[in-house]
Amino acid sequence: LEYALWLSINDLAPTWIQAIQSGTWKPAGHEKQLEYGLKAIEPDLASKVLARLLGDRPLPRDGSGPWIDLFGSAAGPEELRRLFDQVLAGGFDLPASRHALHALAEADRLRNVKPTGNLDPLEQLFDQPDASIRAAACRLAGGWKLTRFAPRLLALAGQTNLPEPMRQAVFFSLREMGGTEVVQGLRALCRNDRAPVIRRQAAVALAAVDRDHSMPQVLSVISTTTADTDALALWRALLGIRDIDKALVRALPASGLPEPAAKAGLRVARETGRNDTDLILALGRGGNLSQEDQGLTPAEMQALVARVQRQGDPARGEAIFRRKDVGCTTCHAIGGVGGKVGPDLTSIGASSPVDYLIESVLQPNKKIKEGYQAVLVTTRDGNDYSGILVREDERELILRNALNQEISIPKKNIESRSMGGSLMPSGLTDILSPSQRIDLFRFLSELGKPGPYDASKGNVARLWRVHTMTAGDEQNGSAWMLHVNLNQASWHPVYTLVDGRLPMAELQEQINSAVFGGPIALYAANRFQVPVAGNLVLRLTGAGYPQAWIDGNPVATGPEIHTALAAGPHTIVLRFEAKQLPAALRLASPDATFLTD
Repeated sequence: LEYALWLSINDLAPTWIQAIQSGTWKPAGHEKQLEYGLKAIEPDLASKVLARLLGDRPLPRDGSGPWIDLFGSAAGPEELRRLFDQVLAGGFDLPASRHALHALAEADRLRNVKPTGNLDPLEQLFDQPDASIRAAACRLAGGWKLTRFAPRLLALAGQTNLPEPMRQAVFFSLREMGGTEVVQGLRALCRNDRAPVIRRQAAVALAAVDRDHSMPQVLSVISTTTADTDALALWRALLGIRDIDKALVRALPASGLPEPAAKAGLRVARETGRNDTDLILALGRGGNLSQEDQGLTPAEMQALVARVQRQGDPARGEAIFRRKDVGCTTCHAIGGVGGKVGPDLTSIGASSPVDYLIESVLQPNKKIKEGYQAVLVTTRDGNDYSGILVREDERELILRNALNQEISIPKKNIESRSMGGSLMPSGLTDILSPSQRIDLFRFLSELGKPGPYDASKGNVARLWRVHTMTAGDEQNGSAWMLHVNLNQASWHPVYTLVDGRLPMAELQEQINSAVFGGPIALYAANRFQVPVAGNLVLRLTGAGYPQAWIDGNPVATGPEIHTALAAGPHTIVLRFEAKQLPAALRLASPDATFLTD
């Protein structure tokens, strides 16, 4: 159907464009159709349409309407120059400027189209007060291959106090530029006297632009990265570089890597869905590490099933399932809450025997559920990607990687594409003791059965978004937090237990993460849908009597909250003092469905 629609709009393009030029067809109220049509037809035709519709008028200062997105998806070099110049001239509000820079980056990434003329004035955006504008400008410098900015970017890359989004943008650009000057600068940034966070990103960028000659620096950084989170992130970035596995196998010493580094590498090598057998064997030399899936005999499986049923504790198993180092919640959802890399586990215990669950965890590649086989992509610019297919169109392929992140790959940049194995790494439970594995299997076996591990109903809040208010925030007032977009980075998602309780430890962790200003209070927000207008009852358990707002309006709290609401989506926000957190927060309603996105 999608392809047929694309063919039709291209066949009818001359007639449609003539209707636009004559005024017979007007875009007002048809913005989505306009956007689709301009993306589908030839870029030269789309550019003429944009020029005709806008004339000499600047784009709206506030970025309203579809125009900025249309420039990114359909405009030619002349129109992109117009967008670029309006950003440089301060012709947009701050949010619209960010939007415009993103559109310019997307035009380059997806269509390889950039503004005509001299692009060096981009440098003036490097000094803008807004950090997001500076980061976007740095990314464009790399995408547009403005190599004269390499010295400035290398200087920025060496700053230890650089905000993380800015650091990522700088190293992205250096990687895009490449060249002798960049290679020499990156090699210097890998030295032992540099901050670890700089060394790690420099090593990845160096491996991308000078793979075969970068191994001494890369192995040095790998060997000294001992923190589990940092090591996993480093390996994931490195194994996204084409043929890096072969270079590592050639360069690894016979004695292997230190055990922490080897363990992290082994886990990431297994989770890519690729058949990196040589690398897995080489990494296994770094310690007493499992190198391949260990199957169980029928007798061993029968004995293990009996132990799970007799000795397993589902509550302890749930705690293991939620551990960050195990990573189950990154890939799997329960009750619609969690990752989408692997199958939803809401009813897995009720629908599957215990031996199937055990085998699926220990040997994930033995039986892969339909729709969850990894897609392997190698790009022309030297990157490897693996993930579950989310969607694709004529311009881009969207994969969901092992971190539950959506990755957009321009189709024009794809060199090869094939099917791989499971993204769930074998050996994932190697870090668990035998008794912990039994508890985990018991928890999985209880999911979906009647009782505390049944998450099939949507009348319980399972996804909270929390914000820690600091002393600095309090000086600016707190009313703004009641109307913000809960998808903003300052609101952190937190998952409840299967029974809907959010333990104090989860809330305390958010309080402890506030490193600046001193935590004053914790705001917890939840979204829910009301099917019909009328009176609503929300049942609040374990929370006492916190301040509460629904859609920004204060409401009285207690074991039950009574209010009248219109049909549709609503947001409730609760405030807890930092030193008076609830023992366990639970919110339910017989009248509403809680949202999980």
